[in-house]
Amino acid sequence: MPDQPDYSALGGDGHVGAIDLGGTKIFGAVFAPDGRIVGRSTVLIGRDHTPTSVVDKMVDAVDAAARAAGVARRDLRAVASGAPSPVELGSGIVVHAPNLGWHRFPLRDELGRRLGVPVAVENDVRAAVLGENAAGAGRGVRNWVGVWPGTGIGGGIVLDGQLWRGSSNSAGEFGHMTIKAGGPRCGCGGRGHLEALASRTGIVNAIIRAVKRGQRTILSDWLGHDLAAASGADLGRAWTAGDAVVSRVVDDAAGYLALGIASIANCVNPELVVFGGGIVEGLGDRFLELIARKLRGQEMVAATDPLRLVRCQLGDDAGLCGAALVARSTIPSPAARR
Repeated sequence: MPDQPDYSALGGDGHVGAIDLGGTKIFGAVFAPDGRIVGRSTVLIGRDHTPTSVVDKMVDAVDAAARAAGVARRDLRAVASGAPSPVELGSGIVVHAPNLGWHRFPLRDELGRRLGVPVAVENDVRAAVLGENAAGAGRGVRNWVGVWPGTGIGGGIVLDGQLWRGSSNSAGEFGHMTIKAGGPRCGCGGRGHLEALASRTGIVNAIIRAVKRGQRTILSDWLGHDLAAASGADLGRAWTAGDAVVSRVVDDAAGYLALGIASIANCVNPELVVFGGGIVEGLGDRFLELIARKLRGQEMVAATDPLRLVRCQLGDDAGLCGAALVARSTIPSPAARR
């Protein structure tokens, strides 16, 4: 793995805007021609997840980042956004974003109409994988996968150095692999998916179920009855404090992730797994070590033994960096502009 990110790989013609649309907040950034981030913004989504409200806030995020960069919105060559959903590559339609309640929303066209510049949309974790592939932990690695446990669980697959999109740009939806038949319901409506078992949402729901059975957790002292608001950082603090309920649920989540990674390894045979997302940030390297120990206990060691598990290098910027690359690929060519 390279020692340091290479932000020059994100450079190109003019300034571009990037958006990372999450379930609770929107990150915005402006990238300079040399690949540096020269303006940033964060906008909270709040309780209103309707497309109109969220697109308004995405525009606010771009405008705030542009002001911070000293660049007028009209001077941005293009803007790209990651979205927590499979995305139709040609149309920029958000197919199904369960954590926002969106279904087949034309995000590219609506955002482009509001911003007045060329716009592209990519799945949020695939954008992060693009960023890590160009500038971060995946740089120079031919075959690897990214796994991002956060509010949900997203992923991406790099084969022969290129992002593998699949037939409908949906390759890498690892969170919707069935790991436990008949298990807890996922936000997509299915049961026993990896996302329902090992995302922040899945972990917190398991803790809430334990509390309803009469078990005690230090999270109740910190958060009262609002356990659903527990962040990855809250879970990390409780785990470090030795909280029995949190420790058991985190151990289970690591086991489910190990099962999922073993399945991926047997299908794709990558040399590296890059982890990002709020759960990994909150629980830290100790969590990756726990996943690695459980992974070594799986069968078919020919696929799992050589695997290296690392954290992403770009951190919360991974999705923004990938979106910047997508934006640069959207800039019309000089011939097209004439």
